[in-house]
Formats: sequence, C-alpha cells, structure tokens
Amino acid sequence: MWGNFFSTPGGRVAANRTTTEEPSLTIIRPPRSAFRRKRFLVPFVPSVLVALIGVISLVVSGNVVLKLDRIVVLEGKIASKAEFFTDDAVRRILMSHGIQVHLTQVGSREIATSDLDGYDFVFPSGKPTGLLIRNRLQEEGKSFIAYRPFFSPVVLASFRDYAEALVRQGTAKPQPGPLYYDLSMDGFVGLMREGTTWRKLGQDNGNLVLAQTPDVCWSNTAGTYLGLVASVTNGNRAPVTEAEALDLATKIKPWLLSQGMSNEDIPRMYFAPEGRGFAPVVVIYEHQFLAHQLRVKAQTGAVDAKRVLLYPEAQLQSVPEFIGLTESGVRLGELLTADPALRKRALELGLRVLQRDGTLYERQVSEFLGEHGIDPPAIGVGDTEAVLPALPLLEKMIVEVGGCKR
Repeated sequence: MWGNFFSTPGGRVAANRTTTEEPSLTIIRPPRSAFRRKRFLVPFVPSVLVALIGVISLVVSGNVVLKLDRIVVLEGKIASKAEFFTDDAVRRILMSHGIQVHLTQVGSREIATSDLDGYDFVFPSGKPTGLLIRNRLQEEGKSFIAYRPFFSPVVLASFRDYAEALVRQGTAKPQPGPLYYDLSMDGFVGLMREGTTWRKLGQDNGNLVLAQTPDVCWSNTAGTYLGLVASVTNGNRAPVTEAEALDLATKIKPWLLSQGMSNEDIPRMYFAPEGRGFAPVVVIYEHQFLAHQLRVKAQTGAVDAKRVLLYPEAQLQSVPEFIGLTESGVRLGELLTADPALRKRALELGLRVLQRDGTLYERQVSEFLGEHGIDPPAIGVGDTEAVLPALPLLEKMIVEVGGCKR
C-alpha cells in the first residue's frame, strides 16, 4: 500500500503540527431597544456587503477554506522542487486537505548536512542527496518514509543559434521536435578539453564552450553534471577508487569553474529576457523548460522558439525524494503519490509523474504536450542512463572541485 518507501527501525516520530482551531461564535439576542437603532446601522450595510463579498472571493480562490476546524501547517526543508509547493494551484489543493506548508529553501546537499529537527519533511532534488539523508537518519535511529512522486531528467538548456553551432561542429543533432537536440557528451567534453571558444564555432562570443551550473557544493544538478563529465572524461565509465576519483576531479575542475559557478537561481536567469547574456548553455531540469513553454504557449499562442534543450546521449535522471519525518509529513507524502489533482498538476508543471509502484506511463508527457500544441521531446525511460560515480566517491569529487566544507 505504501508504494516506493524506505523505513528505519524504531517507532514513528510523533507529529509536530500547528493547528488553527475554528473560532467559537456566541449568538446574543439583542434587546428591543436595539431595533430602534437600526436606522443608525443602515449606512454600514454597504461596508458589510463588501466584506462578505471579499470573504466569498477568498474562499473561491482557495486562499481561505470554509472548513477551518483543522488547518495543519507543515515545516519543510526543500531544494529546487519548492516551485511545486509555491504554485497557486498546488496550494489550493493542499488547503482543501487542510494542509499548508512553510518552506525553508536551500540546496539539496545543504539539506543533507544541516539540522533537520523541527521539520515535518525534507525534499532533496535527486537520488545522491536523498541517499545521504536516509543514511544519516538511519544512523541517528530516526523514523522516516520516503516517496518518489515524480522525476525530471537533468538537461542542458541553450539558445537555438548556439545549438545549431554545435550541430555544424558535429557535437549535436536536431530531434524531430523543433525545440530539442541530442548532445554527444563525448564531443562536448572534447570541446572543453581543447579550450574551444564559441567564436571558433562561428558565434559572436569569446567565452569557452562550457555549461553553467549552480554551486557544486550546494546543488544536485551541479553534482550530477560533475559526475557525468567525470565519467565521460574517464572513457564513459565511473571511477572505482578514491585516487582515480580525485585525479578526475582535478582534471575536470577548470571546465566547471572557468566561467564561475553561482548560487543564483540559474533557471530564472536563463528564462529572463536578458538570459542570453548570462550563459549560452546552462544545466537545469527538463520540467523547468517544459513548464516555461507551456506558460508561453498559453499566453501568446506560440512556443518560445529561441530557447531549446540539449539532451545528453546518456540520460541523467533526477528522482527527487520526499522524506516524511513526522506523521503529518508522511500524510503529505501519501497525498503527493495518490491524490489525482496533485498528480495532474505535477504533469501540468512539466514533471514526469511516477505511479505508486514506481513505474512510469511512458507517453504521459508526450500526450500532455501534444494536447497543448507543443511537440514533445524524443526521449524515453528505456534509453541508456549515464553511469555516475558511487556516492562516496562522488562526494569526494564534489568537495575537491568546489572546495566545500566537509
């Protein structure tokens, strides 16, 4: 009945919840003399009507729910998937279940190393950090249940003229859909190894051919991309010893730091009107790009044809793990995996929704995009997946490249 989950020995953690009780209302019959003052109250009738209309509007919008007897406020520590919980439609759905969430947003790796006391759930963005957190909770003897409600591939986002420059050079090739390209990571790493500039590929840009990522000490996407570049540099295989891992980290470090690594919100900067001047290629999640295209299509009737995705030939899947730490957190995890309205909204936000048994309806994203007049990417869950270093070695490489505090 639980679907995909992990549980530690020991009892369940007692729920840590904040409730708002329904206010009591005492009805007092007014004395007869009060009716003599009714004419005095007539001028206030319009104000009362305005207030009543305001309350009705709040109820309809989902900001206020009529059933106020038990609204539970959950504390969550979360990475990039905070955008899911801040979505207005998601907030309304959760409110209908008597749930509000208060989020502390940090990087995935920071969740794994920071204090989790007082939180009902954590939501790192990928398997490596999810495993770090689960291992830590097991060592501390704490109960938890982990859920995998959806996932999103790690991709490289770019602009069409830069993607076409890679096509002419032989490193990329267009997919049937106009917004997507396949990227040879061997070829892309080769360009970085040779110190190739975009100007050499015909672009008016003297910067090196690199992909911009967030801070590798902070971000799941950056750590995952680091692992991919390391494996490709190592002949498309993961390092197996600590010495090999550290040697690889030293070799690829300049390619990851040459254009600077940032804690800024890279997706927001990429999708901004001035995003082209930020970086020609950035590492993001697929759903962030698809959600952008769905918004643009709904607003303008056409897609944003200037921005495109580059899919590495070996997939980089990011399967975020929602980890419930209290009974209230576990209840929210159940809703994420079972509630039809939340699952539908996740799909509308570009995420690939998993079934409770961990399987994926392979055509769900293609069908949904097609219904909205957007050509889908040619990518399936049966394609080759990238082989990343084992977690302990990947952690050592991240610390070496980013100079992270251990």
